[in-house]
Formats: sequence, C-alpha cells, structure tokens
Amino acid sequence: MTNAVRTTVVQAIADAQTLLDRLKGTLAMIDGEVTVDLGRQGIWTKGEVVSLWEKSKHLPGVRSLFEITERRVGDRVTFSELIAYSGLDAKQQANEHARMSRIAADLFGGKRWPIENWQGSKGEMIYRMREEIAAWWREIETQPGTPLVIN
Repeated sequence: MTNAVRTTVVQAIADAQTLLDRLKGTLAMIDGEVTVDLGRQGIWTKGEVVSLWEKSKHLPGVRSLFEITERRVGDRVTFSELIAYSGLDAKQQANEHARMSRIAADLFGGKRWPIENWQGSKGEMIYRMREEIAAWWREIETQPGTPLVIN
C-alpha cells in the first residue's frame, strides 16, 4: 500500500509541475514574452536566463558550459569536451554545475538549466544549447559592463 501511495504522490507532484509550467508559459505570453520549452528543463524566458546568468557567471565552469554550448549551438557537447575546454578538473566542473543547480532552485523553485543535459549511453553527461537560448545569452553576455571572455 505504501508504494502505491508514494507513486500517486510522485505523479501528483509531476502533474502540478506540468500545470505550473503551462501557467507560467501562458503568463509570459500574456506579458508578450517569448518562451522556450526545454522539456524536462522547463519553460524559459529571457528574463530567467538573465537572472540565472547574473547569479552564476562568476563560476568559470558555468561560463565555460555556456560558451562551449553556445559556440556549438544545437550540437551535443560531452562532459569530456567541456572539461578540456574549461581547463578545470572533472570534480571542480561538476561542483560548479551543482552550484548552478542550487542557484536555479533558489531562483525558480527547481533545479533546471537553460541548457539541455542528459546522461549518454556510455554514462557521460551530454549538453546542448538551443538556438533561442543561445541568441538570448549572446545578447546578455555582450551587455555593457559584462566582460566578454574569449578562450
């Protein structure tokens, strides 16, 4: 019985999150904001990308994640490729991803990123930035007062 109740509660939480995402997207449309639906990473607005970036841009591993996925927009980037790009060791890179997840949870009530991510068939994490997010990030990153870093 306990497992059935647990399963029902987990599904209700998922249903509530789906409803919340739909309502958020509807509000954004009413307000004239463009939204991008990243599936399990949620619905994003440019303002949310700005908020997350402002709170996490000081982390070199996060900056590298945004840079490499933007430069290869739409393509898959493996964790190995990311750490080669960032120059950080795997543990530090992963720690900075965890930090960005905590920042997102504080800002949005859930650990979600504007960059798609999943575990590949060989167990390695894979990342991909959609074109719409990349366009927003380029605008955000080139705002006056935001240093542009080129590796």
